[in-house]
Amino acid sequence: MQTDDSLQVLASAVTPVVLVSATAILISGINSRYIAIADRIRTLTAEYRNSGTNAARRASIAKQLPGFQCRVKLVSSSMLGLYFATGCFVAMALIISATVWRKMLVSATLPLFIMGIVMLIFSIVCELLELRVANSTLFAEISDLEPR
Repeated sequence: MQTDDSLQVLASAVTPVVLVSATAILISGINSRYIAIADRIRTLTAEYRNSGTNAARRASIAKQLPGFQCRVKLVSSSMLGLYFATGCFVAMALIISATVWRKMLVSATLPLFIMGIVMLIFSIVCELLELRVANSTLFAEISDLEPR
């Protein structure tokens, strides 16, 4: 095997590594969203269960909680998609690296790349839907306030 072939394989393997880094950044951000939503659910349910909470506030909380449940599901789906995409990109990098020894593995890289990109798109769509639901929960929170 020539050194040029090894360098070409190494250069090709860098692309999925960059994609892994990008998905890791997205995972970190979405994980923060998940934690914030989960904390908000815990806060709202504790307030709902508190005997000092009045009926109007309980009604407002009850109106918001389904939106938060939907948001948690969307964020979780987004995270799963990103982890799957990361797995595809890591596998693609390994396969590209292994092509130094087995040329027949090259044909697996394109399907892995496509699956990874599809899962990234899926995750982005989940996050966009979650943002839409987030707006509805915010508007529900302030619906009982008078405009100033």
